[in-house]
Amino acid sequence: MNLFLTFSVNGILTTPNLSIDLVIYAGAFPSAAPVFISRIVQSRPLASKSHYHCRGTMTAKYDIVVDDFCLRQFSQEGNYSKIRLPPSEFEEQVNAYYQANPTLVDGYAPFCKHIFMPNFAGLRSGTSPITPENVHLLRSIYEARKEKELPVLIRYFPKEEIASKPAAFLDIILYSREQIQKENEDMANPVKEQNHSPWGIVSVKPQDVDYELPMQPITMLRNALGRDYGGSGVALDQTKYLASVDFWSCHAIIR
Repeated sequence: MNLFLTFSVNGILTTPNLSIDLVIYAGAFPSAAPVFISRIVQSRPLASKSHYHCRGTMTAKYDIVVDDFCLRQFSQEGNYSKIRLPPSEFEEQVNAYYQANPTLVDGYAPFCKHIFMPNFAGLRSGTSPITPENVHLLRSIYEARKEKELPVLIRYFPKEEIASKPAAFLDIILYSREQIQKENEDMANPVKEQNHSPWGIVSVKPQDVDYELPMQPITMLRNALGRDYGGSGVALDQTKYLASVDFWSCHAIIR
């Protein structure tokens, strides 16, 4: 569905850009969910008036949706960080929090953002410090997160061997719709063209701090390999890589 809207503002504007949103609701406002939103994309002055044109497209119910890549956290039995809520309910909770606290924290690339919110899902902390008392419990395995990825070596604590408690926060990791589509196309995965939500949840990390923990070194390396191999295509940053090594030399995930 497309809509073309033209309107005028008397006089010449002094600012070069004007941003106006149009939202159409299904049912009575304000209880109904927005089903249509548009933003001005072009301005064109004509004589003594300025005309603004905008095009809109159908959008999903929420700004933030659970991406297919994240569904493994909802479905894998035995997964330490399995989310017991249905994806739709999880989306609802995240979007409600975001609407009340409309802030996205910058991630490792422009297409990546974070929401740090209270742990409403009851997930247990996903990392543990490595100590002289537990270092002998560490295990390693080659693993791919999805079918077409290259397996990489990871190390972890078996969940049965480590005492843990519910995390204080959830790190909701978001990728832009454009980046998700690029990665799906490069991996020859089906692309859901009907999904117009601007952000997709690609991972949920339960943790005890409300800021980003360092990305694991192997994840940085996989990202640098490019989207054909399951990475994001972001070049390796040596400073961030060494900081990651410092952190993960004395921490490990629980799974």
